[in-house]
Amino acid sequence: MGKKDYSQVQDFVFVCTGDDCKPDSKSLQKAFKDSLERSGFKKSVKIIKTKCTGRCKEAPVAIIKGEWLGELRPSDADRLVRKHFLSTDKQ
Repeated sequence: MGKKDYSQVQDFVFVCTGDDCKPDSKSLQKAFKDSLERSGFKKSVKIIKTKCTGRCKEAPVAIIKGEWLGELRPSDADRLVRKHFLSTDKQ
């Protein structure tokens, strides 16, 4: 297998995979991945799995552009991708 090319990555979505987030983290990661692909950000935004972020009461948790987001559902992914990436795409 060759090395992955991350030269086009410009931003990240951090998804917690700690014990409290873990039950929902896979479906949340998939929802973000699908939404990013549909929006044309497959190569420029990378999803990073993190260990526990310490915000267990808000699980599941993600961080996008420095904003902590809690109590997420996979259905939130499209809205969050639009808010954080599409609305600032031209800046």
